[in-house]
Amino acid sequence: MNHERSFDVDNMLSASWDQLLAIDLASEVEYFSSDKRCTIQELRRFFAIKCYRDLLVRLKTAREGKTSFDALRSVAREMRQYALERPALWAAASRTLTSDCAEWRAGHKELCDLIKSVFAECGVHGQHAEDALYMLRSLVRGFAVHQILGSFLHVHSYDESFERVLEIYVAGVRSVGAAAAKAAVEGPGLISPGLRNLSKP
Repeated sequence: MNHERSFDVDNMLSASWDQLLAIDLASEVEYFSSDKRCTIQELRRFFAIKCYRDLLVRLKTAREGKTSFDALRSVAREMRQYALERPALWAAASRTLTSDCAEWRAGHKELCDLIKSVFAECGVHGQHAEDALYMLRSLVRGFAVHQILGSFLHVHSYDESFERVLEIYVAGVRSVGAAAAKAAVEGPGLISPGLRNLSKP
């Protein structure tokens, strides 16, 4: 692309990557379209909805034929792959909803409900499932950003590194599910205080 960008070093160092991606996408729309340039908010809403729809299809496919922790691993891998392939869309969908757009909220809810249904198969429900979802999104986004920027040192294989990180995450989810199951059977008074906290809804 030959058209000039308005970014300079100071802008790149002071702005977040989400902002840079959104501004860059907006400039592309303005350059290649005769339409008036969209606002950043309009673009963010459009790309977030597109991400929710695309990712929902991919996660459903990744989950097919799998249950419980196998399904969780498959979903996490697909989320990372999408983040690497479509970083701008992933960035738009990773931000907190900032408008009362029914389509945006519906897409967000449908995607989250799918992932939380996987947590349910792992024995994790309620607030624990919400927390596990936040951690999964943070894990995937953080790892993908570091991989894209090449900020990990001495990495032999990003895939192998992600698998190790994923197994640590899965072990944490498993411990929460196990604690909740034990509390349901024995009652919270019969387990250790640490596991008792994990088993609270």
